[in-house]
Amino acid sequence: MSVVSSRVSSVSSILKTPGIRSQLIRQSNRVYFKLPKNLKSIIYNFEIGNGTKDYEDLICTLRDSNIKDTDLIEFLSNVRQCISLLSPIHKVFVETLLQIKWTNRSSDMTSAYKAFIEDLICMQIHYAKNVIDNLVEQFKPDENDNIEWKNGECREEDIQRLNHIHDILQKILEVVPMSSKVLLQSLRARFPYIIHETHTHEVYVYALIQIIEYAPQLRSDILSLIINRLMVLDVNIPRLELDNEEEDLMDDSSECDSTLDTENNIEENNITETEKIHPIAHKLDVCMELILKYMHNSCFINKVLQIECLKSLYFDVLRIFETVILPTHASQYVQYIMFYICSFKAAVMEAFIDWLWRKASNPNEPSIIRQSSIAYIASLVVTATFITTGLVKAVQFKISKWIHNYINMQDHSNYMEDENKEHNVFYSICQALFLIITKRHNDYPDSRKYMLYLQELDLAKIITCKLNPLKACHPEIMHNFAEITRIYQLAYCYTIIENNTRNQLPLFDSKKGTTSTIENFFPFSFYTLQRSGQRIIPILRDNINNSEHRTTIKYREDI
Repeated sequence: MSVVSSRVSSVSSILKTPGIRSQLIRQSNRVYFKLPKNLKSIIYNFEIGNGTKDYEDLICTLRDSNIKDTDLIEFLSNVRQCISLLSPIHKVFVETLLQIKWTNRSSDMTSAYKAFIEDLICMQIHYAKNVIDNLVEQFKPDENDNIEWKNGECREEDIQRLNHIHDILQKILEVVPMSSKVLLQSLRARFPYIIHETHTHEVYVYALIQIIEYAPQLRSDILSLIINRLMVLDVNIPRLELDNEEEDLMDDSSECDSTLDTENNIEENNITETEKIHPIAHKLDVCMELILKYMHNSCFINKVLQIECLKSLYFDVLRIFETVILPTHASQYVQYIMFYICSFKAAVMEAFIDWLWRKASNPNEPSIIRQSSIAYIASLVVTATFITTGLVKAVQFKISKWIHNYINMQDHSNYMEDENKEHNVFYSICQALFLIITKRHNDYPDSRKYMLYLQELDLAKIITCKLNPLKACHPEIMHNFAEITRIYQLAYCYTIIENNTRNQLPLFDSKKGTTSTIENFFPFSFYTLQRSGQRIIPILRDNINNSEHRTTIKYREDI
């Protein structure tokens, strides 16, 4: 095995620019190794035990040395002629070949490498997993490449690198149909961890979305993987701190003073808010934008909605929502993927609400799932700009009908005597109805006609029933609802509220228990991510910024 090297001695002494000098020195010290041409004999001698030294030297050269493209092309051609000899005993040699950095080399070199991989897969199928694992690992950028894409647009060099990898993966999926399962396993195993840089997540998610283009049968699994991992990021973002009542009072009292702030102060505040963006939140923001952009581009061609594409994507996302998003408690952002697709067409939004209602009203579903489902319904109806007033009335009527049926069933049963029986689902559904009425009553210009409609809901019977839903309602929602019902003269809640306040101290004995307040969790209450927020915020109603949803920008410093 020969060594080809060249050195620069006297030239560096006359160069005045240190940058050029150091660059030439680095180039001059680079040593290029030539590869042997008798590959077949090296393999044969190794198998019979006579050429171990040459075989190991070859592996070391491939792994540690600089090799010219022309020499590597010639060597890969020799390897292709020996593919049939590469039994599992040559696993180390094959893995060394797979670790060669080839995506940034010349077009002739990349073509030669692709041809080698294709032949290896066709003739030695037992190397399929090694090949796929190595290709998937190369989706990730180099460790020293931490520069994010400008405006989320993939750089040309990254597009070229990823296209080379996708060319091979597409060929493997065509030649070996069973490789789909291996590919999915590899994608899961090599998904970036939460500690990896934002750019690593960005490139990897982008690459996974590209796979869907030539392997649409994997779309549901790939989207499920991405959304599952985004949920991991989501739940690790520190919860935004809710303003307490004292802060609200301070905000109200200083509202007039705030108008005197100068433009410089406003600019400083904006800078402070930007600096407080949590790094995990930024990773999620970048990846959310990639997903939302894919969803939009999949359903709209030349700004025209493709109904069949939307229908197919909706059912895929709905399955993921059921298995990943809905069971996750108090996620902050990932659920807006479902919110976004509902904005594409009214029929999708109505279908989603019906699906949620079937979950919420199904006694065979776990209580926590039923409560989450009604919370999603209420939050969607309250915050979405694409929810019509007609649908709001239909949802209110459907919910109130269920509540009355539940009350009637309890009045004719013995369960009311059982203080330990849980009615959390009932209280959650009542709270959802109260919130919808509170938030959407201003949408009806004909207040008299709307008042007649509300009278049909028989709200007075709901709040005066034995289950006493106001005692479990969140205080802010309860007081807002009491004010609205007083204005429309539908019911008088204050007497019940005062009575509940007097009786709020628990009496501990063997029979009676206490009713806890239903959590004020509404999943579409705020969206603070900047990049993906450009798609979400325009379809959110302004009233999400009301006091029960008001949040501060700062994160807890202890997390």
